[in-house]
Amino acid sequence: MEKVVEADLRAVVFVCDRQGAALGRRERCLKLAGIAYDIEAERRPSGTYYKLSVRERDAVAAHLALQMGGCGRSSRLRQGQAGPAASLREIARTLWDEVLLLFERVVDLVWPGAPRLVTGPTRVPARTQS
Repeated sequence: MEKVVEADLRAVVFVCDRQGAALGRRERCLKLAGIAYDIEAERRPSGTYYKLSVRERDAVAAHLALQMGGCGRSSRLRQGQAGPAASLREIARTLWDEVLLLFERVVDLVWPGAPRLVTGPTRVPARTQS
């Protein structure tokens, strides 16, 4: 497989901390899709990281090839499809949060003047005429 030319802009499509089966599966997916890739080992104090990169113009195709090959995100990272009831609950929760924020802003506006509203305006004693 051809290597990515250094002058091309590169997009990192996968990063892992060991050279093993996960990296091999992704290499195989890109190889089957005919996408040129490069593996770069980056040494850091926390360990060595392996970056699988492709040309920038091939980034979308590489992500699609990885997903089609079963190398997408883990199932526990995916959010399930929400039903209508869950969507309505989320809308109601958002509306309630907005009402609370509005109430807090009104309180913030009124609070500095609240003592004057409770006691009323200060009265100046009437001047006596001599």
